[in-house]
This record gives sequence, structure tokens and C-alpha cells, in this order.
Amino acid sequence: MDFLGLHPSWWWLVAGILLCAAEAIAPGMFLLWIGLAAIATGLVLSIIGLTVPWALMLFGIFAIVSLLLGRKFYGSRDSAGDQPFLNRRADALVGRSFILSDAIRQGEGRIRVNDSQWVVRGPDLPAGTKVKVVGVEDAMVLQVEQA
Repeated sequence: MDFLGLHPSWWWLVAGILLCAAEAIAPGMFLLWIGLAAIATGLVLSIIGLTVPWALMLFGIFAIVSLLLGRKFYGSRDSAGDQPFLNRRADALVGRSFILSDAIRQGEGRIRVNDSQWVVRGPDLPAGTKVKVVGVEDAMVLQVEQA
């Protein structure tokens, strides 16, 4: 089946090249793998004449395989990098010890960390008690216990 005088394999190859080129505009390592799948589909179609449903199924298989391989070799974007607590200051305080600046009454008090005040939750303790941060609630409230 020819569309505008071109064999379907050419359409797949052109689509694949355009998707790979679009990766430069919208980086994210997704369009690259889909583009490579389209190129692979075009190469197979240039050798074996397949109908459109079979070509689409072949493209789907190539897309899944290329995405899985790409994720395996390129890696996940969830890596912590060299600053794992960037924008998560409270998590960086877990395990550290501080002195209560305000007593913990009815389960809530305050500690001073450098130039900041943090709300803490834990057992009732008087001001001046050394406490250890054991967890974080709601990204802004520290869970503490007596150190």
C-alpha cells in the first residue's frame, strides 16, 4: 500500500527520524526510544511487506522493547545525585540531635536549627532537653524522642 507515492517503510523511517530530532527540542529520553522503534519498523517493512495492522503491532513491540532497554541502560531519573536532600531540608535532619528551645507540651514544641525554628512532635519534655529527630511529618514537622 502506497501513500502519496511512497512505500510505507519510508513513512516509518521519516517519522522515526523526526521523533529522534524532536528529542533535541523536548529532551527526556522518551521520543528517542519511540523514534528508534519507528526506524526499526521502517527497516523491517522495507524487507518484509506487512499490512498496516501488522506494522502497527510490530511498532508497538519495538516501542516497548526499546523503552525497556532504554530505561535499563539510561537508568531511572529518580537517582538522588550528589545532593539527595536538596529541597527536603527536614529529611536531612533525621538522626541529628538538638536542644528543645520551647518545651513539648501536649505533644508539640520547637527546636532551633541554625537560624530556623522547627515544630517538633513527641513526648512532653521541658525546654533545654536534648532530643533526637527520628522522623518527618508533612515535610515540615519533625518527630523527636529524648536523646
